[in-house]
Amino acid sequence: MSWSPYPKDRKILQKDGYSIVVPASFEHQKVMPIFCDVCEFRFNHIDDEENFKRFGCCSSCADQWAYSNKEKWLTGWRPSGEQISEHAEKRKFSNQNIRFI
Repeated sequence: MSWSPYPKDRKILQKDGYSIVVPASFEHQKVMPIFCDVCEFRFNHIDDEENFKRFGCCSSCADQWAYSNKEKWLTGWRPSGEQISEHAEKRKFSNQNIRFI
């Protein structure tokens, strides 16, 4: 993911159908991101914010890896790309909106 120049001294980030426009001076590190740095799923719950502050990832990644590997996690360990892909595939189906009538 990278920012692209945008008119009127701004920049834009486009991902998964979302467009984010901010001032060119915007510093990404100073605010919570919209997407998890590990699995790249969009944050969508207050638990994601809490886990991001604690582990730098969404709640799902924290539950799956960070809590059970806390010491390794805090020293920089992350799951393999294959593990993340498998987890993301499972999340696609569990993250569906359910409507009760």
